[in-house]
Amino acid sequence: MSAIHDADARKFLNSWYAYVEKHDPALLDGLIADGAEISSPAFYKPKASKDYVIAILTAVMQGFEDFTYTKEWVDGHEIILEFEARIGDIRLKGIDRFTVNGNGQMTHIEVLIRPLNGLIALAEHVKAALSKEPA
Repeated sequence: MSAIHDADARKFLNSWYAYVEKHDPALLDGLIADGAEISSPAFYKPKASKDYVIAILTAVMQGFEDFTYTKEWVDGHEIILEFEARIGDIRLKGIDRFTVNGNGQMTHIEVLIRPLNGLIALAEHVKAALSKEPA
């Protein structure tokens, strides 16, 4: 693993943690690369569009309560963050797997969540939040 890759990942992580702490969607624009993809637990195939990724991440973070990252793994441009959160009275656990580019921007995020009732609650929240978005 090269130090350059570590620096790219660390640049991304510093910005990502700031976004998670502040819940400010404006911070996502510079954090996500054009053409970024999201692999959601609700769909088999990834969906690609920077605007779509921003909309999904914003809706997800608005739905989570008591959100905290508990573990972090970095391997070059690949990052895995384990998290715990709550949606209403449902506790859930998950993993965010990021790929970042040489500019410290996310090119792909894959999200895994358990248990099933937590995933369903999150999917329902995101669907409701996106339906309120202007067309």
